Amino acid sequence: MKNLSRPVAIVLLIAATFLVYWPALRNGFVWDDTALVLRDPLIRSWRLIPEGFRHFLFLDATASDFYRPLQRLTFTADYALYGFGAPWGWHLTSICLHAAAAVALLLFAQKLIAPRDGRLAFAAALIWAVHPLQTSAVTYIAGRADLLAALFGFSGLALALASLDNGPRARLATFVAGGCFLGALLSKESGIVALLIWFLILVWRRAAIRTFGKWLAVAGLVLGIYLDLRSSAEHTPPPAPPPTPLAIRPILAARAAAEYAGLLIAPLNLRMERDVTTLPQATPEATRRNAQFREYQTLLGVLLIVGFAAWWRRAWRTAPEVALCLAAGVLAYLPVSNLFSLNATVAEHWLYLPGAFLFLAALLSMQDWLAHRSVLVQRSAVAALALWVAFLGGRTALQQSAWRDQRTFLEHTIATGGDTARMRINLGNLESAAGHHDAALAQFRLATARAPELAMAWFGLANAAIRARDFPAAHAALEKTQASSFLKADVLQARAVLEYLETGRDTGDVLRQTVEAAPHNWSIRKRYLEHLDERGQTGEAARQLGAFLEKEAFRAESWLLLASFLDKLHQPDAAVTAYQQAAERDVRDAVSRTHLPK
Repeated sequence: MKNLSRPVAIVLLIAATFLVYWPALRNGFVWDDTALVLRDPLIRSWRLIPEGFRHFLFLDATASDFYRPLQRLTFTADYALYGFGAPWGWHLTSICLHAAAAVALLLFAQKLIAPRDGRLAFAAALIWAVHPLQTSAVTYIAGRADLLAALFGFSGLALALASLDNGPRARLATFVAGGCFLGALLSKESGIVALLIWFLILVWRRAAIRTFGKWLAVAGLVLGIYLDLRSSAEHTPPPAPPPTPLAIRPILAARAAAEYAGLLIAPLNLRMERDVTTLPQATPEATRRNAQFREYQTLLGVLLIVGFAAWWRRAWRTAPEVALCLAAGVLAYLPVSNLFSLNATVAEHWLYLPGAFLFLAALLSMQDWLAHRSVLVQRSAVAALALWVAFLGGRTALQQSAWRDQRTFLEHTIATGGDTARMRINLGNLESAAGHHDAALAQFRLATARAPELAMAWFGLANAAIRARDFPAAHAALEKTQASSFLKADVLQARAVLEYLETGRDTGDVLRQTVEAAPHNWSIRKRYLEHLDERGQTGEAARQLGAFLEKEAFRAESWLLLASFLDKLHQPDAAVTAYQQAAERDVRDAVSRTHLPK
């Protein structure tokens, strides 16, 4: 690298990353961390790593289409090292992965734009590393899939470029690059973009037919392994969101382009929950203002897209490296552009991968423009760029406090414009768990007002009303959930609790129906088994749990519950065996280990 050696550049990049993200080490678990970290039984022992490849994410939570075993694998390592009592360790791992991804981007960009000034590759990697948009991937532990997909993707691209040198290590570079492309896919579904970008680079470089054939074989092997693993994993499809009409998608795509452009240049208002639709707001006046703003945003987005196309066209004629980077950025961005139906319209972490190529293209264009300007203009531009990078780093460091804990995260999101039903539901759950029943009811009522069609909001309101002993309100809220087949088992369970509190009658039959409605839901099954135990049917509870463990033997908690049943049934040898099974499935299960022979 001109005037900046590679080791120095790597050290500076890592130091900058740790500097801006160091405040995150004071943060806890938030949002989906509850499901992917605290409630995933497959991360609690090294023995369960093969089992982790046989299940999609959100095993004991809302079903998903996310097959990301490598993310779960890193969580397994974090749990073994830190447990749940030291969230700082989990954040440290995420920061290290982000720094490693930035280094991989540096090495890839350096090879891609050679023989250009290597300082451009460093500048692009630095901007990408410290940009506050990355916070929702780096600071959010559940967002680690983005970090891993980028790390493997950039590494695979760098190694694939090295394989074109035809040196003695070209074959090894090809093999390892293929492994990296597979790693990107096993980290996140969008990881396939790295492989697609590589074929784009091959076309741009006019690679020989033989080279294309070799990489088609590698791609076929990578996709074959991935699809075999994914198709063989146990998968419960989540409820499908309503599809976005085709006529609306270009409008949303234009608005998203304008939204992202503003966040890339001046990331002042950052939050997890974002939306570019014209859905009703809290008041009619707010709805009117939002609709008016979105119309202007649509126009701006169209102008930006036209300008981007003109930029690419000019670069295609005068600066091929810029055109390539722009095309790669578009390729990475298209899956989240709103041209396809998504579960949201905008998300900050969706720019994690595309942003790298946009920054590199912008710097290359800036260098070409400055080459024909005076020294004063060049120095002024460099100074302005340095100030902007300093602003980005400072903004990132400040943003870490918004993720301090669940309450801070939710209240910050709502206060900065993410006042959606989903956020109100989670804040209501938080208030309810803390015993603040009136506050919980208020949050759920706000959620139902925001989205009266959302069954989850009414279900949360029903649960909060039950805890507050407001039984009429609970009945009314549960009636609103009848159309949701997805919540059938949960609603049955809530009705069983409500009936018991109102009448004192045994609700075992209703709880049994909940298990039949959701046979893989461990929390529902656990409640039913504990109900049997409380009613003096411990033997039946142990029998049913034993049969369940023959099919799903990976939960340490299940074995621990069985051991407690066996202790009550005065079967000490069988109980010790169950405690042993629990200890093997949770490296931090101190309770089971106290019952094992010394």
